[in-house]
Amino acid sequence: MSFLHDLRVALRSLARTKGLAVTVVLTLALGIGANAAIFSLVRGVLLRPLVNSDEERLIYIKQSAPGISPGEVPFSVPEIQDLRAGVKTLSSFGEFSTVGFTMIGLGEPREVRAGVVDGPYFDVVGLHPVLGRLIGPQDDGAKAAGVVVLTYRFWSTTFKSDPSVIGKSVRLGSGFGDRSATIIGVLEPSIPYPADTEIIANIVTSPHHLSATMQNGRVHRMTELFGRLAPGVTLDQARAELRTVYGPMLKDHPDAYSPQAHFQIDAKFLREQITSDARTVLLVLLAASGLVFIIACSNVANLILARSVRREGELAIRAALGASAGALRRALLAESLILCVAGATLGVISARPLLAVLARYASRFSVRALDLTVDSSMLWVGAGLAVISAILLAFVPRLPSANASQGSNLASGSVRITGGTSRRLRSFAVVQIAASFILLAGASMLLKTLLAIQAAQTGLDTRHVLAINVPAVSYGKTAEQVVDFYKESMRRIDALPGVNKTAFGIVVPWRDAGSFGPGLQFSADGHVRAPGEEDPRAQMRTISPGFFAALGVPIIAGRDFNQLDGQSKDPVVIVSKTLAQRMFPNQDALNRHVYWTDP
Repeated sequence: MSFLHDLRVALRSLARTKGLAVTVVLTLALGIGANAAIFSLVRGVLLRPLVNSDEERLIYIKQSAPGISPGEVPFSVPEIQDLRAGVKTLSSFGEFSTVGFTMIGLGEPREVRAGVVDGPYFDVVGLHPVLGRLIGPQDDGAKAAGVVVLTYRFWSTTFKSDPSVIGKSVRLGSGFGDRSATIIGVLEPSIPYPADTEIIANIVTSPHHLSATMQNGRVHRMTELFGRLAPGVTLDQARAELRTVYGPMLKDHPDAYSPQAHFQIDAKFLREQITSDARTVLLVLLAASGLVFIIACSNVANLILARSVRREGELAIRAALGASAGALRRALLAESLILCVAGATLGVISARPLLAVLARYASRFSVRALDLTVDSSMLWVGAGLAVISAILLAFVPRLPSANASQGSNLASGSVRITGGTSRRLRSFAVVQIAASFILLAGASMLLKTLLAIQAAQTGLDTRHVLAINVPAVSYGKTAEQVVDFYKESMRRIDALPGVNKTAFGIVVPWRDAGSFGPGLQFSADGHVRAPGEEDPRAQMRTISPGFFAALGVPIIAGRDFNQLDGQSKDPVVIVSKTLAQRMFPNQDALNRHVYWTDP
């Protein structure tokens, strides 16, 4: 009797128990779909190679100062120059800074998140164009022409993959001035690291990057640094040399590296740097999905066992008619295979939208999740889990013994749960309950953490607050005209029905947190720092009157900005409570003169 015949018999048998079949298929779809989606996520983020050429030689160099910042601290231009001069285990360095531009041309003005890079950058990171060319050493220098490379996603979504954009000119505006630039290429699809940028431009497009503050300020840190290992050099060798060169930098410039900050340097392979924050989260998700699969299989096993109790008479008759144990097991395999294939098919179909949801969540921990694509791995995972489930479920029912046809059950057709079947039912129930408790315990801890985060006091009342990007066309306009543009924009928005307060700020709290490094160093008249202590750091933001009121932030001392402040020759600032306490402990911060100590 062929296996194809067994499949036809199994289909007819399952058709008589539609409720059981549907329950089994849906249960397996849940277990297989969750595992297929999460495995695809883990593979895409942790296991899939980067598109960068020779990624085994591509490293990310990071500077940290645990005493002042929990994360990495970008490099300054003088620091990068010292490393270039002293490190020989790296064949080249690449620089990347994140800035915001208003791009004028090719349609309506738009705010774009941009990367500003030096000439060797693309050679270092090993990326290639799909159209045109990329920025190279010929595009370095203050006298170079401004050039722009579009990221693949920005080109395909904003410009609908139009190849005619190559060679077009745009204006890039910032708070430091405007520059013209020519679009020279489109970057291949790649990981958007260290920032999810829309365009990448050369240094001359950013006036701030050409300023003395940027070029000479050792504490003016806003550049990410990449390196490529020289042939035959290991990561440990490069890391050791970086630390050897870095040590004298700390001693030669004590004002830039306070002992309390604990400045240090390290290097990682780029893939490790990109995925390190997501590894633990994804492995926990993978373990949780494994528990879901175990629970699903245990649940299905109980259903199959319950059905096998009712079929003991049928199986005994088959055995009495000469069916071997192998033939009976093959018939059971045919049934379980049909159920598992149906469950896997439904699971893989449901895994695609589930993967999209998981990718959005995982992108908080690794930008690789933004680059996920659904490929054949999801299908293979679903097929593999289906085969494993089918084989396991085929061996769940107990086959009748050789003399089963002589028992009273065969004659009477009665249903009897044997000791072996009862033990299996209890075993699967115990496994299911144990896995459920583990999963519920983890879910409870996660829910508790999420509720605590949701209840945390942020200092902002973001309910019913809408953030809108309004790009200002500053080319050919004075600073006063740009300010008038924003004032008129706020006036018109404020006149809309349902709008209570309108204000302007150069960043959105929380959304743009950390976009500008560890902040500027501040001091004040009367502020005395202890020996070895560096000036306190804080982010500086430009806002309009009413900004704090719009976000529900109380001003605990002093007053808010008003329209007269913009007309005064003496600039005024509002400082945070934390900065005030650091600079003026146990004193009144009002009417003090503060200034930043960056060059």
